Amino acid sequence: MVVSSPRSKLSQMLLIFLCVSCFHIPSFQASSGGSTASQVNAQDPTQSGEVDALVETGFALYEKGEFDEALAYATKAKKLSPKDFRPYAIAGFVRLAQRKTEDASREFGSAIRCQPKRKELYALKAKADAGHGAINEAMASARKALEIDPRYGEAYAMVGEGLENDNRFQAEAISVYQSALRINPNLFMVYDALGQLFVEAKDVKSAEQIYRQGMTIDPKHMSGRFRLGRLLVEQGRLTEARQLWEARTSDEDRTRPSFITLLTRAENLKRASETLAQKPDDPNALLDMGLAVLDGELWVIDGRQERAIVYFKKALAIQSGFAKAQYNIVKAMVQYLAKDDKNLDYELMKLRQLDVLLAKEMEEYRKTYEGGLIASPLKPE
Repeated sequence: MVVSSPRSKLSQMLLIFLCVSCFHIPSFQASSGGSTASQVNAQDPTQSGEVDALVETGFALYEKGEFDEALAYATKAKKLSPKDFRPYAIAGFVRLAQRKTEDASREFGSAIRCQPKRKELYALKAKADAGHGAINEAMASARKALEIDPRYGEAYAMVGEGLENDNRFQAEAISVYQSALRINPNLFMVYDALGQLFVEAKDVKSAEQIYRQGMTIDPKHMSGRFRLGRLLVEQGRLTEARQLWEARTSDEDRTRPSFITLLTRAENLKRASETLAQKPDDPNALLDMGLAVLDGELWVIDGRQERAIVYFKKALAIQSGFAKAQYNIVKAMVQYLAKDDKNLDYELMKLRQLDVLLAKEMEEYRKTYEGGLIASPLKPE
C-alpha cells in the first residue's frame, strides 16, 4: 500500500484565494483587475476586515482538520458578505476533505456565481463532480476553466484527481491526465499520479515511460524519480534504482514507506540471500537472512514474520544457545500473535534461559507493541 499526501494543489489554490483579502499583496490584486475585496462586494472597510478575518480563521481551521469549526466561520462570512466567493470556497474544501463531494460541488458552484472568471473555481468543481462519478459535469467545468485560460491544464488534472481513486474510472483518469499534460507538460505532479495509474493497470512499460518524461521535463529532475525508483525495486533492478537515488536533487518523499527505505530493504535482502547461498549452514548468515525478511512496516502483518522465524530456527538448530536468533523469534512473534499467546510465553521463557537482559528487553517490547494491519503478502506495500 502506497501512502502519500492527499491534498496536492488544493491548499495552494486556497492560499491564492485568501490573498485577495491581503491589501499588502498588490501583485495579486493587479492580476485580478486591481479591485480590493471591499470594492468587489460593495462593503465598507470595517465589514470587509471582519469578513477577511473570518475567512482567514476558517482556512486556518480547515488546515488543522477542524472541519466543523471551519464551516461555522465560512457560514458567518457568507452572511456578512454573500457575494464573496471565498467562504463558499472554504466550505467546498472542507466538504472535499470530508469526502462529501456533492456538497463540495454545490459550494464551488456558489463560489463560481460570485466570481465566474476564476478558472480555479471551475477546476475545483470539476474535481468535486469527478469525485462522485459525475464525469460529464466534471468535464464541462474543466472546459469552462479552459475557456478562461486555454493553457490551464490543471483543469483536467483536477478531474484526474477526482477519478483516480475510483476503480470504475481508471481509464478515464488516465485519459484526462494525458490531456492535462498535452495542454501543459510542466504539471510535474501529474507524472507521478499518471504513472501510478499505469502501475495499477499492470502497464509498467507505460508507467516507466511517464516517470522518465517527468524527470526529463522537471528542471530539478525529481518529478517521477522516486515513483520510478519504487517500480525498479519491485522489478529487482536495484542497481538502476540506486543510481536514481544517488542522482536526486532532493530528499523530500511524501510517500510511505519512502523509496530509500524500500531500496535499502531490497538491497539488504539481496545481499543476505547471496551470502546464505554461499554459506547455507552458517548461523550468522541465517540470522541475517531472517532479519532481512523480517524488515518491514511494523504495523503490517503480511506473512514475513513467519517466514523470518524459519531462518531463525534453522540458525538455532545449527548453533544451540544462539541468543540473537531466539531474541528475533520472540520479536517476530510479538508482531503477529496476541500478547497473551502461550506459544509466545514459551519462546520468551527460552530466551530468558539464554540471556536475561535480552528477555527483559523483549518483555518490554511485548507490553508496548501495538497490533498491526493484516495485509496480503502478494500486494506491494
